[in-house]
This record gives sequence, structure tokens and C-alpha cells, in this order.
Amino acid sequence: MIVVAGAYVYHRATAGRPYDPPPLAFRGPSDQLRRTVVVPTLDSPIGERTSAIWCGSFQIAWNRLRDDVAKGPIKLDGAQVVADRLNRADLSEDDLAPGSAFAAAGWAADGVAGRIQAEMARRFPDAPRPDFDVDPTGAVAYAYLEASAKFDLPFFDSDDPLQFTDSKGDATAVGAFGIRKKDEYAYDRLREQVHVLFADREKVMKDPKGAEFVLDPCKTSQPYQIVLARVARQATLADTIAQVEQKIAANARVDPYLTSLQPLDTLLVPNLAFEISHRFREVEGADKRFSNPGLRGQYLAAAMQTIRFRLDRSGVELSSESKVYVKPAASHFHFDRPFLVYLKKRGGGRPVFSMWVENAELLDRK
Repeated sequence: MIVVAGAYVYHRATAGRPYDPPPLAFRGPSDQLRRTVVVPTLDSPIGERTSAIWCGSFQIAWNRLRDDVAKGPIKLDGAQVVADRLNRADLSEDDLAPGSAFAAAGWAADGVAGRIQAEMARRFPDAPRPDFDVDPTGAVAYAYLEASAKFDLPFFDSDDPLQFTDSKGDATAVGAFGIRKKDEYAYDRLREQVHVLFADREKVMKDPKGAEFVLDPCKTSQPYQIVLARVARQATLADTIAQVEQKIAANARVDPYLTSLQPLDTLLVPNLAFEISHRFREVEGADKRFSNPGLRGQYLAAAMQTIRFRLDRSGVELSSESKVYVKPAASHFHFDRPFLVYLKKRGGGRPVFSMWVENAELLDRK
């Protein structure tokens, strides 16, 4: 009997003193969601009109199970397709900022559960203590991931709801943050922190509903970078991220003027806040037994992950003001259509969290 547990705690975009953030849009098990799925790997297929979430903590736990317990690629009768995806996934602990994660695996008889609990208490004293209910002859694989991307300056909460339109054409009023139209003449430092990674400015101005664009809301955030992309959805999160990275690379030599938020530009991003507990039932259960030597006949009794995620304006509004030269044209970077958000170590590395927001199920409804 083997238990795999993974947890990802809040991504917080914080700045200034703490403030009261928007409430969680959802808290509970994933089987209560109707239009959102949690996938085990970035290359897992995702259905049409469905939001999809992936977090790297489960992959890190699987890596430990593969390397430290199975001593090779995991072989699961009846679930080898998913096991192969997990076996070949590229994410490693090198893609995480130092000190942001802990992973371990081993046999219950060797005291691995106690070692995990002791290390978690030492490294992450504010995190919930993991509780393991595992047979003495079984094994445990566990990973905890904590990631954040601090905004140097907080954005504004939007006074008016953002009308988010899903792929079916259904519009939902949701809470949002960013830079509003009425903020156009001030706060140049807030605009300067936004990096337009990709955009066809002419199309954004002429066809704001159909244009594609990619933004980094705070180009100096450390150690992680947030990428927001309003682009066409691909068959998997991995393919969608690859498309975005290609657009960013192609835009690398664009005039710096075009990669900055201009005085009349606006930016609106839906608030995201949820806590989801998920069971990867596609790899757990007695009907999916290991065929690895040393594990033969055993199975994953539970393959679990908890994802806590928050993206909002965070912090206090600015009190400074400056005058700027105004150009007559404006680009409106509004994430009011399905979009991608992912988090990765700045300067390189693979994503540690990704979500395709297809619908308003996990948005802050107004």
C-alpha cells in the first residue's frame, strides 16, 4: 500500500501591508466541480469548454517514488499511459526556487512518515502537518510546494465587475484587478512594472475581443514569474504553454516602447482564489497494481493533492502621483476571455503551476 500526497500552498501576489483579499471562489474536493479538471501532467489532454489546473507538487512526489522507492520508471497495470506521462515529465526540484519545496519517499517500516513530519515542521513551520494512514508494509511519497510572486506595487481593484465571456459565449460578471481607465494619467511606476511579452498593438486596438496578448504583471517579481496569456487553447496545457513561449521568443527584439504599458492602456485580470483537494483516481486503487520488482502486487491506496492558489491585486493602493505625456491611442489588455496563467522560476525553468481558465467556475463572481 502506497500513499502519495502533494500540496501546493498559496501563490500570493503581495505588496505593501496585508489587506483583506477576495474570498475563495471554491473550497472543497474536485469532484464537486462541474467545469474544471485537475490533471496529473501538463501533457494530459483537456476537454473543450473545460478549465484545467496542474500543479507540480504531485510530479515531485511521483519523482521521489520513482527514484527512491521503485528505483526506476513506475509500472502500473491498467494505468500505464498515465504512469508513462508522469515518468517522462521534465519537472524536477531544480525548477523550484531554493527552499520552496520538500519531497521525500520511503517505506513506512523505515520511519519515513515520521521523518517527513519532522522535516516539514522544521522547513515550513506554518504549513499544516501531513498525516499519513499507511500500512506498516507500505510506502509513502510526499511533496510540498510553496511558491509566490510578489508584486512590487499593488494594482487597483476594479470598481466595476469584469464581464468574462467563456467559449460558449456566456458572460459572467467577475471581480478583477489591474489599471482602470480612470487611472490613465497617473502612477507611471505601476505601469512600468508591467511587461508586455507579446501583443500586436494594432490588433489589440482595433479588435480588443479577438486579439491575443501575453503579459508579465510584474517584471521584477522574484523568485517566480507570473505569465498571463490570452491565446487560443491547445489540446494540452503543455502545448498551450509552448505556443505562448514561442510568441514571447518571437517578440524578444520588439521596440521596448511596445513592450511597456502606455499612459492610456488599461489592464484587467480576474481575481482567482480557490482551494481544491484532488484524488488522482486514474493511478490509484487495487485494480492498478505495480509490476516493478520490489513493489509487485502493491498499489497506490491514495494519490492526493491539495492546491491552494490566489491571484489578486494584493496590498494597498499607491498614494504617489506623476504626470506623463499622453498619446491618443490606447490598448486594453483585458483578460475577459479564456486565458492561461502559469508560474515559473524567473530567468528559466519549467512551470510549477499552470491553469487554463475556460469558464467562470473558479472566478470571483459579482
